Amino acid sequence: MADELTFQIQASFEAIQAANETASRWLEDRNAPPKVQYLANLAIEELVTNCVKYGYEDSVAHTIDIKLQILGDELALTVTDDGHPFNPLDLPAPDTQLPVDERPIGRLGIHLVRQMSDHMDYVRAGGRNHVTVRKSMVDSTNRPASRHDGS
Repeated sequence: MADELTFQIQASFEAIQAANETASRWLEDRNAPPKVQYLANLAIEELVTNCVKYGYEDSVAHTIDIKLQILGDELALTVTDDGHPFNPLDLPAPDTQLPVDERPIGRLGIHLVRQMSDHMDYVRAGGRNHVTVRKSMVDSTNRPASRHDGS
């Protein structure tokens, strides 16, 4: 059975810090390598930010589901929202060769998440976006990170 944490946040910028703190504590308790913790926080920040900025045209309160799972030696982080359909895998990579003052705003955060993850999936199902980011839990010495044993 997978080791799992699932929680909901309000679709707001203010909720991002608390979501990252919750994810970080859970990952620290499982001795996740720093690269995994960093990616999890970046993915939550970027995916939630995009949802809040572009996902809704109404003033109704929305929630975003965040699920972290350790599956074998891999972290799977899924962010699910009911915003407009948005597949981050369809975004073209930003032109990082342009001088900074000539680059269009946006897309760099999602690009970084795509580059740092081992795999990224998108599914639109039941009127909701499901974005899953996967990252190996194996540290730089090729040993799996020790897991929380529930005690």
